[in-house]
Amino acid sequence: SFLPALKEMACLLVAANAWLLPPARTLYAQRQLSASRSRPCMQRQPTARDDVPPVDKATFVAAVEILDRELAKAGGVDPPKSLSEAEGSGEAAFAIGKTTAKLPLSEVEGLGLVEATYLVLVSGVTTPLVESGLQVKDTIVSVSVEGTELHESTRALDLAATAERLTAAIKTAEENGVAEIGLELNRLVELRYAEK
Repeated sequence: SFLPALKEMACLLVAANAWLLPPARTLYAQRQLSASRSRPCMQRQPTARDDVPPVDKATFVAAVEILDRELAKAGGVDPPKSLSEAEGSGEAAFAIGKTTAKLPLSEVEGLGLVEATYLVLVSGVTTPLVESGLQVKDTIVSVSVEGTELHESTRALDLAATAERLTAAIKTAEENGVAEIGLELNRLVELRYAEK
């Protein structure tokens, strides 16, 4: 069963990635960490924040820029040019695309998630997950299990609640003999002019 590993990963990711949160979210993360120390992380109820609208492009760009800077820092390289600067100068344009992918239960441990600017992004994937359609910087907006009633939105959820939804989907898949869960993803796509 992959559930214990995913539950532990979710608790660790909330703790380990609090540094990725912008200052306004730091206090929220510290409250979550305090709560997780006093009770098991996965006992919190996964609730969507009703006051948060669906992901908009500015939020997505800001979250990707945070992840880009942190990945560059971890890799010891200079961060890439800011996406918002590139778009503002007319060098690039971005849109939010919608796609789907499958998360094989055998590859659950190869999925890394991080929260940045009110958006949970994919921060790491194994080669099999890339082949199944996932990319770093995607955001998971819903999870489902084929042949069951389970279809849960993860839009506007924090990292712990997103992990809880993934855990519920994994458990449902295991109980029903399904080898993978379905993911609906949003992806920031760079728009380019066609070559003549």
